[in-house]
Amino acid sequence: MMKSIFFGIVALMFAAVVMQQEQASAQVTDTDLPSSTDEWNYMNRSCSAKLQDQINKEFDAALFYMQYAAYFAQYKVNLPGFEKFFFSAASEEREHGMKLIEYALMRGQKPIDRNTFSLHFGNQVQPEPEQGSVALAALKAALAKEQEVTKSIRELIKVCEEDHNDYHLVDYLTGEFLEEQHQGQRDLAGKITMLSKLLRTNPKLGEFMFDKQNM
Repeated sequence: MMKSIFFGIVALMFAAVVMQQEQASAQVTDTDLPSSTDEWNYMNRSCSAKLQDQINKEFDAALFYMQYAAYFAQYKVNLPGFEKFFFSAASEEREHGMKLIEYALMRGQKPIDRNTFSLHFGNQVQPEPEQGSVALAALKAALAKEQEVTKSIRELIKVCEEDHNDYHLVDYLTGEFLEEQHQGQRDLAGKITMLSKLLRTNPKLGEFMFDKQNM
């Protein structure tokens, strides 16, 4: 009887040790280290989270530009050049978001987390005129938004390169996104300068002429 109790206790202790080892193994697997079965699609957790954040920002920017496009399309505003420009900018940002989703899927990652993906509609766009022009205010807001997105991409590159050596993602972002961001910022800066000059020389017609000739 005593032997049966002894061996029963030993068996329970052995089972407890095995369970602890399995739990420890599961905890290691749940960290940033890849398991033998998912090495092909490994991406560090902080890098993956930052990529999800960037996807969110791209769609946020698309919504931001769409609101401006709708504003300029109103019959009381009626600047079709600006309407077309901002609708095109919205499509471009949406395309960027889709490209990042496709990239994340290629890498075996979850591209959208319902706990972190949330579009910010904000308030209805009513830009305060600058130099008497809502168009100039909109261009400056667009440039600020592009700078925000560019900064976020650079932060994503920093997280994935310096800390985790994910050079493939870094190369993709640098070649596919950053050059386009810099070109877009340069274009907006030029438009702001030109419209500002027109508004100084033709304060009443400058916005109308710019919309027809430069957008």
